[in-house]
Amino acid sequence: MLLFQPLLAITISVIGCLAADQDILTILRQQNGISTFTGFLEQLPDVVEILNGGIFSVLIPNDDAFSALDKDFPEDDEELLALIQYHIANGTHPSATFGLEPLFVPTLLSNSNYTNVTGGQVVEMAKFNDTPTILTGIKAESRVVEADIFFIGGLIHIVDSVFTIPISLPATITKAGLNNLVALLNKGGFLNPSSPAASIVNSLSDLTVFGPDDPRFGPTFEGWDGLSEADLLSIFQYSIAQGEVYYSSKFKNDTKIMTLNQTPLTMTESANDVFVDAAQITTRDYIVSNGVLQIINSPLDPNNTNARPVITPENSSGSGSKGLSAAAGAGIGIAIGAILLGGALTIALYIRNKRRRRTRGPQGIRGVHDRLDGESQEVIDPPPTYELDTKSIRGGRTVAATTHHVIEVHHPPKPPSPLEIDGTERSRISITITGSPPRHLGFQARYD
Repeated sequence: MLLFQPLLAITISVIGCLAADQDILTILRQQNGISTFTGFLEQLPDVVEILNGGIFSVLIPNDDAFSALDKDFPEDDEELLALIQYHIANGTHPSATFGLEPLFVPTLLSNSNYTNVTGGQVVEMAKFNDTPTILTGIKAESRVVEADIFFIGGLIHIVDSVFTIPISLPATITKAGLNNLVALLNKGGFLNPSSPAASIVNSLSDLTVFGPDDPRFGPTFEGWDGLSEADLLSIFQYSIAQGEVYYSSKFKNDTKIMTLNQTPLTMTESANDVFVDAAQITTRDYIVSNGVLQIINSPLDPNNTNARPVITPENSSGSGSKGLSAAAGAGIGIAIGAILLGGALTIALYIRNKRRRRTRGPQGIRGVHDRLDGESQEVIDPPPTYELDTKSIRGGRTVAATTHHVIEVHHPPKPPSPLEIDGTERSRISITITGSPPRHLGFQARYD
């Protein structure tokens, strides 16, 4: 059944994608309860143009979500644009792909006043209690209340709360209530605004920070007493990587992660647990303004880079089966379905856009006619007709009566205009007459 659901979603989504041929504002105005977001988007014509010309998932808070904000919004145009951009994710992500595995999707938000992540700040798409959910700054949750509404540039999900734009690492650990981590960083002097550590976390881009938040290493911890500032800074730098941001979707056994002190950490997977060196990752994926914070249960030690977790063999089942667990099988099924779905949607959007361009021929030659069943059918205007009167004159004397002809001229799809010797383009009609050539041919043509 878990394998069947993504495949069913592929079929439904591709059909919806091919059928959707209306722009974003037209679709939004047909929906109930999202007038606030629609009104904001109407103020941003450049964003509307981007949406209609690309492939996106637009994540729209309903009117109740905006009413629940504890402040007037927006404070200025820059804030409005940033928030709208953070609700637009790249690619099409139907609700069926919000599965067991987390998915971190870049958005259009790239303003350096709000984010310092290459490719745009991300949102996390997951599923909690069978409900598609988007996680943003400080792990704020927005649940999808209406899913998979298609428009010309992708699809729309309506959510029940406004996204929280991720903030700095120091502000995140404070607002998230990570008190033991705050105490440990204070012990090391890392939160002092003039310290090198503060400069690192506030200015560098694309960071992965492994921060311990455990009572053993909180206010009463004495393990760092007597260490020099250089030793403390080495510990801090060994806890941070820059470059590729390691969200939990990238966790993989035996991964080497180069840190700021140029010594690699080693990632180890055991059952459902993940470790860096010997420290277990206990809480995953606090999205911050310049990367991600992964919570671990003990500080990392740059003087013991070979530390590894003690792995105990898992108890085998009574049947001795070594097959995949139900959760693993479900995860694989959803992953395969998500890959197929994403590819199918991209192909479907490409085919639809190509079909639309093909039916838009030169004005006056081709057009699109809407049938009563809602389908579009290409129609071709009837060819122009010419009336032609001919008579033969020999020696100034008419030798044949005037003959009336009606001629249809069929142009090729893009008829080339003849280029005269003087460089001027003119229309031209060619007439071929068989038989004995007359000395003179005169005709009159009238275009209908």
